[in-house]
Amino acid sequence: MTAITMKRKHRIAEARKIKVRARNKKIAAATAAGTITALLLANGKAGAGSTEYTVKKNDTLYSLAKKYEVTVEQLMEANVLSSDKIITGQQLLVPDRKQHKEFFTYTVKKGDTLYSLAKQYGTTIDEITYINEKNTYQIKSGEKLTLPAGQASSDVGEYYTAVAGDTLWGISHRYGVKPEEVAKANGLKMDMVLIGQNLFIPGKAEVSQAVVIGAVDSFSVEFKGENGEFVLKVPYGTSQGYQKQSGQMVTIIHKNGAVISAY
Repeated sequence: MTAITMKRKHRIAEARKIKVRARNKKIAAATAAGTITALLLANGKAGAGSTEYTVKKNDTLYSLAKKYEVTVEQLMEANVLSSDKIITGQQLLVPDRKQHKEFFTYTVKKGDTLYSLAKQYGTTIDEITYINEKNTYQIKSGEKLTLPAGQASSDVGEYYTAVAGDTLWGISHRYGVKPEEVAKANGLKMDMVLIGQNLFIPGKAEVSQAVVIGAVDSFSVEFKGENGEFVLKVPYGTSQGYQKQSGQMVTIIHKNGAVISAY
């Protein structure tokens, strides 16, 4: 009885894969023909570019959703799951993160940057480069970009990626924000932050385009903008990374005289 049940489950799983693959081909064809909105699937099933994943020990739908930048609901819908329970060795279809969104074509205007477009349409620089398969942050007037049809977040602030040696107090002090404000904005219950953790820094930040001159010391970097040279603080030990970019034009998001991010 068990063997028959397992065979039946296997047949059902294979049938689902075949149906999803056939659907993917149709969506891929529609996308190639210019029907970008076909990526917004009416039934929430797996979209073009879905990949197969074998569940490993300690995997959860939540951890996989976070890893592949989709939602738990999208994973459940793509795999026709009735619960969020998964088991080691189980095959899952992971939908492309481009799906379940509407997109439109935008023509880049003079003065546009990936940063300004990300803020305007409620997305991220990484998302725009991913959608458009760009390996550079540079854009030019007249260029066509595919953008998600969203609206900018009402939250005022920027995201900072933690590096070695960072603490909640140190980050807050650098950007002139109270530690409790940063903790609340990020749901933190302690002073510890993890390397690579993205932290929301509340409050308005400035955006500047400038040429990297080079490292001043371990804590600061000099830039040259339209109004001359200026120095900004950076996390300890990261100034040498800017030194390697000497002579390059970058867009800098900064607050309280310190770099939050640069690209």
